[in-house]
Amino acid sequence: MREKLFQYLGHLLEQNLPFLALKMAGSSVVKVIAQNDQKWYKSAPDKVAYAVFSKFQGYENQVYIAGEKILSFKYEVSTSQPKINQSIIPEDGKEAYLELFEKAMLRLQNQQLSKVVLSRKQEFVLNDSDLEIFERLLDTYPMANGYFFFHPQVGKWMGATPELLLNVQSDGLNVAQSKMDDLPVTVSTMSLAGTAVDDGSLNHIWGDKELEEQQLVTDFIISQFKESAAIDIKQSVVETVKAGHLLHLRTIIKARSTTSEIKTLLNALHPTPAVCGLPRDESMGFIVKNENYDRSYYTGYLGIIEGAQHHYFVNLRCMQLLEKTAVIYVGGGVTAKSEATLEYQETRAKLQTMHRLL
Repeated sequence: MREKLFQYLGHLLEQNLPFLALKMAGSSVVKVIAQNDQKWYKSAPDKVAYAVFSKFQGYENQVYIAGEKILSFKYEVSTSQPKINQSIIPEDGKEAYLELFEKAMLRLQNQQLSKVVLSRKQEFVLNDSDLEIFERLLDTYPMANGYFFFHPQVGKWMGATPELLLNVQSDGLNVAQSKMDDLPVTVSTMSLAGTAVDDGSLNHIWGDKELEEQQLVTDFIISQFKESAAIDIKQSVVETVKAGHLLHLRTIIKARSTTSEIKTLLNALHPTPAVCGLPRDESMGFIVKNENYDRSYYTGYLGIIEGAQHHYFVNLRCMQLLEKTAVIYVGGGVTAKSEATLEYQETRAKLQTMHRLL
């Protein structure tokens, strides 16, 4: 089925047909949502399943892909792939990042911000085809949400994101109930923050900065759930999870809601403090004014929507594929307890996730 998947994606690329291919974390299936034409839907298509690819900033130039073709491919991770070693990344953009860090630290120390996420991008030469890179991505990061997005009017993006934005599942309805417009659903998301390089130890000791950063994200999500009329809100214990060669802190948050509130919930959550900061409006303003580049779809979100089932993921650990180069986007949360050099090194560690696939 691997060969059929890549043959099909190759056909879509040759025909310039929009698609989103997504393999959710731990799954053995790649689902492909594709269109029969090149139309750019800027709002959700009616009465069909669809995929969405959204920018970080607002809802300008959102892309919806009508599910005119929906295929699922069994995908067993290859065990014969050669191990990909840590790649050597050229030093680039350090001075600009440290300058941005200092501007942010002034706001943080003056308590105008409690957290802000700083990002940067770096461009690398492409030596392999898009599909070769995507295959390598799926085999290297089977426990991430691996995706490949293409629209001829937008371009190509690829990533292996560890972060769930919102998951919506029907509450097990009978036929009569399923005809209702407002259905009960279970919603879940995750608070994912703090980053460390995996050194192989079983019990990583987290510092105050990372613990505080993760708690800020958790508190924000719970408050947004409450404001969006979600009920029965529950949170898991904080745990350390592995994403590729990195470690993060994670809390799972679940609640009950209805289908009529899904859009409200999505708008309330995006962008989360894990990709923007707190207070959210002030952090967004700082980012737009001071990062000096357009994040585009990085730290936006992607998703597949089929009836009452919605799966949305934050677009992290991603790259934009151009004709001869790949642009890799990385970032990290900064608080008043952050250290400039450590934060810069964190961005370099995150660059490895995508760069090692090239």
